[in-house]
Amino acid sequence: MGFSFKRLVNGKPQGFDQMASLLGIASMEGERWLFVSPHDDDIAVGGGLWMMAAREAGVDVHLLVVTDGREGYCTDMQRSTIVEDRRGELFECYEMLGLKGRNIYTLSYADGGLSRLQGRRPATGGEPERIAGYIGLQNTLTHYLRRVRPTRVFVPGASDYHPDHQITHNELMISIFHANGQIWPELGEPCELPSVYEMAIYCDFANDPNLELKCDEEEFQLKLSAIAVFQSQQQIAQLVARVRESGPCEYLHETTFNFYSPRTYCERFEVKE
Repeated sequence: MGFSFKRLVNGKPQGFDQMASLLGIASMEGERWLFVSPHDDDIAVGGGLWMMAAREAGVDVHLLVVTDGREGYCTDMQRSTIVEDRRGELFECYEMLGLKGRNIYTLSYADGGLSRLQGRRPATGGEPERIAGYIGLQNTLTHYLRRVRPTRVFVPGASDYHPDHQITHNELMISIFHANGQIWPELGEPCELPSVYEMAIYCDFANDPNLELKCDEEEFQLKLSAIAVFQSQQQIAQLVARVRESGPCEYLHETTFNFYSPRTYCERFEVKE
């Protein structure tokens, strides 16, 4: 497969042939990546090429899909089958992109209903993804972060139009904080802070991306074919056409998870002689 990379350094693009060089590390050994997808097709659209490039580089890639797609029906007849249909499409799509089925986790939270699942609370009967007797995105995401123990995490940006994307991003960030600490020991051993990368799905980045990936036609066609698997979405042909028109490239905004320290700002307030 053919992938090439660029990083903006002081506003100027710098090219790399190897992903390790792009990331500023000696090798990809020990790299474990977790893609967190609010909906089943989001990562294929915004990060499918990064996923393939990571697999080629030997990265242990995992995918966590938050919602069940129940609001994606396009006809009345689909209402009773849409969740099952999209689950089948989900596994077919990402296995095409090189993921192993055992590395794909589905939370089955209600599509469009994540506002009711913010935080953490005791679960009641019949609720999905009960972990240690609790439910909620912070409970679940903390558990999976400690279980997968990723070196890098990828998620749609908080500025994306879809509320499910905004909530997933925000709950993931505070869950990274939780997963690194001693809180809620029943969810697993604390893990190291991963690097975090934001993708754009529905709208432009809030902060300009600084990483670019480009690929050859073969990889690009594979991404388009993987997205097209979601045939339950009657608008999928238009989405594939839009992605095709955009060309064989994807972008990431590399962010940092910084703990607050007043020292960060002290120098700004010092009186200069």
